[in-house]
Amino acid sequence: MKSLTTKILMGVLSVLLFATIGSQIYYKINDKHDTKEAEICNINEDISFQGIIIRDEKVLKYDGNGVLDYQHKDGNKVSVNSTVANVYSSLNDVITQKRIEKINSLISDLNRAQNPGTTDYIQPETLKTKIENEYKQILTCSQKHDYTSLNNIKNDLSVVINIYNLVTGSSSNYNDKIKALTAEVEKLKESAKPIDSIKANSTGYFVSYADGYEEKLNSESAEKLSEDEINKIVNSKIEPVDNVLGKMFNDYSCKIVGVLNNDKRIAEGETLNMMTNSSQQIYDLTVESVKPAQEDNKIIAVFSCDILDDAMVQSRVQSMKIIFDEYQGIKVPRSAIRFQGDQKGVYVMLGKDIIFKKIDVIYENEDEDYVISKNTSDDEYLLLYDQILLEVILDKDVSNSK
Repeated sequence: MKSLTTKILMGVLSVLLFATIGSQIYYKINDKHDTKEAEICNINEDISFQGIIIRDEKVLKYDGNGVLDYQHKDGNKVSVNSTVANVYSSLNDVITQKRIEKINSLISDLNRAQNPGTTDYIQPETLKTKIENEYKQILTCSQKHDYTSLNNIKNDLSVVINIYNLVTGSSSNYNDKIKALTAEVEKLKESAKPIDSIKANSTGYFVSYADGYEEKLNSESAEKLSEDEINKIVNSKIEPVDNVLGKMFNDYSCKIVGVLNNDKRIAEGETLNMMTNSSQQIYDLTVESVKPAQEDNKIIAVFSCDILDDAMVQSRVQSMKIIFDEYQGIKVPRSAIRFQGDQKGVYVMLGKDIIFKKIDVIYENEDEDYVISKNTSDDEYLLLYDQILLEVILDKDVSNSK
C-alpha cells in the first residue's frame, strides 16, 4: 500500500514537472518580444578641425652671417630697440654662452640660499617636507612628459636643498663656490663674444620663426579666405624663408580660420570654448563670421581669440577642437519611446510582465535615432540593463505592477 502511494505521488510530481517545463518552452516560442537592453552611452560633441592662426605680422630680417642666439621665448613681449637675438661666429660660441647663463643662474640660487632673511626663519622639518613634495612633483612631471614644469621644479628643489644644508649645518656658506663660479664666467666670456646683435624695431610680441604667410595673411584677409585657399595653407609644407629671423605683431589677439562640420551652435556672435592638441588650456573664441563651404554640411568659420601663450605661437596651423557638452546616460532607441498622457517613457519587459517606465531625456539630436535618458536608481524610470520593448504594445498587454 505504501509503495503504491509513493508511486502515485512520484507520477503526479513528474506530470507537474513536465507541465512546468513545457509551459516555459511554449512561452519562449510563442510569446517572444523584440527587446533591446538598456546600456550606458557617452556623447562628446567636440568638433575637430585644422585651424589657421592669423595676425597682423611683420617679419624681421638679418642679412649677415653667423649663428643666432635668441634672447626671448616665442610669444614674449619685447620693447623697441631691445635685443631680440645675439649673433655669434660659431655654434660653439652659442653653447659657451648657454653655459655662462646656467652658471649665472646657479650663482643667483646660491646667493638666495644663504641670504640671512631666508636661513634665519626656516625650520629644517619644513624644508624636508618641501623637498619630499617637490621630488614627488618631479616624478609626476616626468610621467606626464611635462619637461618645462619639471625643469622649473628641479631648479627650485636645488635652492631648497642648498638652504637645508645651511640650516642643518652641513655647509657653513657658499662663498668659495660662488667665487669659483664667478671666475669661470669671466673666463668663458672672453671666448664667446657676440659679433653682432639684432634689435626690435618696435614694441610688440616676438616669434622666432616665419613661414612665408606673414605678408599674405592678416586680419582683413581672414574673412575672405576660400575653402581651397584654407586647404592649401593647411596642407602646405613650411619652408625656411631666406634672411628672416622671426616676426613681430602688435597685440596678443588673433583670428582663427577653419573648415568645420556645420552646427547651429556655431553662429555669429556666439562665444565658444576651444582646445588645441598641444595644450590643456581652454581658449574663449568669439564667432566672427560663418559661411557655407563647397562641401555639403561644412562651413567656413572665422573666430577671434584674445589669449596668447606658447601653444598659440608654436605653428601657423594647429589641430583644434570646439568643446561642447559631454553627456552620459542610458541610450534609448527613438522608435521605442511611448507616452502615457504627457509623460514620455518606454515599455520594458520584467519577467512576463510589460510595464511602462519614465525617461528623463538629457540629450536629443534630431539627426540621431536615439536619445539619452538620465541614469538613475529610481525604479519608476528606465534603469540600466532593463529590457526595452521595441514593438507596439496594446493596453490589454500592459501590467499595472511597478
